[in-house]
Amino acid sequence: MKALSIKQPWATLIAHGIKDIENRTWRTKFRGRIFIHASAKAAIYQFTDKQTTVLHNTPTIFRDNFDDHVFSAIIGEVDIVDCVLNHESIWAEQMAFDKCPDTGIHILRKGQKYIWNWVLENPVLYDKPIENVKGALSLWEYTRHCPTCNKELPKSCFCEGDIECAGCLYLPY
Repeated sequence: MKALSIKQPWATLIAHGIKDIENRTWRTKFRGRIFIHASAKAAIYQFTDKQTTVLHNTPTIFRDNFDDHVFSAIIGEVDIVDCVLNHESIWAEQMAFDKCPDTGIHILRKGQKYIWNWVLENPVLYDKPIENVKGALSLWEYTRHCPTCNKELPKSCFCEGDIECAGCLYLPY
């Protein structure tokens, strides 16, 4: 299954179903279920007033300090259902457009890069994250490995936590 590395605290907010948008400078045509990978590094973040209000009214463990959240781990799953510009969500970064005086067409403001808003639904936060997972850029394919012999596990072995291969558990294949 594909995975997306996201810096904290954004990864945790997505897995909890609080943040429904992931902002990227590139567009994706992918639609479907992905793993949420919490990157090794934290993001430099500042919440807007609306985001702060949502966080304070959410019955979760969120506070101003996100240092105790999990890093370098698969922490849950989510569906990518759309990829748009200027979504109305409070989590969507907006792009500035100028209106052409001759045609009335909206054009991207000079010097600004595209900010794509990936629309996310159906988040699942794992009770126990899959730890010590190295992330990657873009959407990447995650495969599980036996923690004992490092053999790749079948794709059906995506349960939470560590699981050893049949050989290491002394089971027939």
